[in-house]
Amino acid sequence: MSGTDARSNIIKTVVAMLAEGEDVEKITVRQVAERANVGMGLINYHFSSKNALLGIAVANYMATMAAGFATPGEYSGSDPVEKLKTMLTKLYSFAEQHEKLIKFTITQNLLDGEMQTPLFIVPLLKEIFGDRRDSIQLRIIALQMLLPIQVASINPAEFLLYSGIDLYNERQRNHYIETLVDNLLQP
Repeated sequence: MSGTDARSNIIKTVVAMLAEGEDVEKITVRQVAERANVGMGLINYHFSSKNALLGIAVANYMATMAAGFATPGEYSGSDPVEKLKTMLTKLYSFAEQHEKLIKFTITQNLLDGEMQTPLFIVPLLKEIFGDRRDSIQLRIIALQMLLPIQVASINPAEFLLYSGIDLYNERQRNHYIETLVDNLLQP
């Protein structure tokens, strides 16, 4: 198995563990190594830390969740705006369950200037806008939509002081997401 294949296998193993409902906080490097059929040293070689590995796997898992909204299946035929809101609320619910790791991942992504995450929103935006917006405009809207959610998620207590919105309250959080989407999709 090449280095790239081994790295990919390790990430896929953690994503599978997450999909099975494993608590991300309780996953150990030893469990991953056993399940991926690799040595612990190989995991340490490919990832600077357990958190780095988990952050990549969580991002991949969330990307898979997001992709499910843009492909034919359960949400086919749904209103695209409602589908987008549902996707964001489901992703946020998952993120809330793994708050510590998500904060780490978001902070790292922001510091690294990672720009791939907003791309998962683009297919739904394309469905909403059709040919009325070009690719660059859709990418900018996706970034405008995702960044406030990410920044608010880093420090929900400060966001509560700023906005009066308690992100730990599902109803208030969903209202925040709906408002954000509605404001950005206004003609």
